[in-house]
Amino acid sequence: MRFPLSIDRPVICAIMKLEQPYVIEWIAWHKLHGFDLMIADNCLAGPQTAVLSALRDAGWIQLVDWRHDRSQPQRRAYSHLYWRALLQGYRYLGFLDADEFLEPLDGPPWSGAELVRSLLRRRGVRSVAFRWANFGSDGREAYDDELVTVRFPRRGRHDASTARWKKAFARVSSCLPKALRSPTLFMAHPHGFPIGQRRTLVDGITLDRHQAAMPMEWKLGWIRHYAVKSRQELLSKHARGGGFTPASEAPSLEEYIASRDQNDILEPLDDAAIEALRAKVAEIVRSLDPAILEQTRPLFEQHK
Repeated sequence: MRFPLSIDRPVICAIMKLEQPYVIEWIAWHKLHGFDLMIADNCLAGPQTAVLSALRDAGWIQLVDWRHDRSQPQRRAYSHLYWRALLQGYRYLGFLDADEFLEPLDGPPWSGAELVRSLLRRRGVRSVAFRWANFGSDGREAYDDELVTVRFPRRGRHDASTARWKKAFARVSSCLPKALRSPTLFMAHPHGFPIGQRRTLVDGITLDRHQAAMPMEWKLGWIRHYAVKSRQELLSKHARGGGFTPASEAPSLEEYIASRDQNDILEPLDDAAIEALRAKVAEIVRSLDPAILEQTRPLFEQHK
């Protein structure tokens, strides 16, 4: 255990299940932004475990085996990852999914970790959150191996209902009192930490004041959220279910599409960002065995 909490570089934690087609891009994106990455592997069958193990061995991620947990594992995995980050001495951590990409909107390129760190260093601030910007299918029906952040350039409006959802980062020390009271289940949901509203910033505004401000345009940053992708990918995702919500409470496929397949505004990445991202992806790819790369295709492609 490392004390005091001495690692100033924020760590992003995630739990993944059959995300092998997308994880290299997700890692490349957040490494460019300056984050450390910790992934819980919840793949019960399929090639994701081999891919994540290779990425761990190449030094890109920390990997936690979470394949034993088969029923809504996300909450328990998040608690475990929190304790792991604490014991390793991380000062700041956040939770994202494999279809979520943090992006600052007001600052230099690839400055996500610095944005998180600067907000959490503010006096009295214990947690910071960023709202979803939902990027839709752009009418695509089938998978292809272009980068997700390039394939889907259209997003929803800032006042869409799902733009109210957020993902958060926190000071590790600020979660400790509640974590000690409920060590395995203190994360009540995947969208925020058990921290008071007046101690939480959402896009730079304290949460107790932010409810009325929700329809505002994004200001400091957002979470690029690619929940839908092509119809072929969405059908595959919907079939395997979620990691936090029981199947009886999950939205139907039609409800999911209606709330997240938003294509109102064209917002492509700029050429410089695409070039940097492709270069980082290529660096990661070069560090992996070709046999592992063969396993990064979706299962519906591998079974052809």
